[in-house]
Amino acid sequence: MAEEAKAELAKQAADQQKTQEQLAAELAEFTAKIALLEEAKRKKDDEATEWQHKALSAQDDLEKTKEELKSAMTVVPAPLSGHAESEHDEQDENHAEASAELSNEGVSQLDLRSEEARVTEAQKNERVKKQLQTLSSELADARDETKKTQNDVLHAENVKAGRDKYKTLRQIRQGNTKQRIDEFESM
Repeated sequence: MAEEAKAELAKQAADQQKTQEQLAAELAEFTAKIALLEEAKRKKDDEATEWQHKALSAQDDLEKTKEELKSAMTVVPAPLSGHAESEHDEQDENHAEASAELSNEGVSQLDLRSEEARVTEAQKNERVKKQLQTLSSELADARDETKKTQNDVLHAENVKAGRDKYKTLRQIRQGNTKQRIDEFESM
């Protein structure tokens, strides 16, 4: 009996030892996973901070550029002359022809001829039309001929024949009532 109890205690001790080893292994595994997750979180935080700094510097650059553009676009007003000269100028204007010179100070050559560099609406439409044509041709090339439905086939035949729903309805409206009814029924 004592030997059985001793064997039972030894078995329980061995089981407990195995359980402790398993728990220690699981603890080590979870600790490693936690460390990896913390490292990944730290990297993501560093990356987010870096992107925030980049965004702030880009915003600062944008504001500087806006300020430079604004200062380039503003025209410096001419300083006002003395009161005595203005009275003299008024008398000259009343008795003689006036002339004025336009100054190009503060205005670059690009600003003077900006209308030549702009893209007209017709050019934009032409460019968009070309893009649409290329995309349509690419789509036609990519279309799978084996997966066409009956409606697709019918539509292709109508397009080849030059028919569309608007043209058909226009033709129906052109005839008298009897022709309209006959045409509509034949559809």
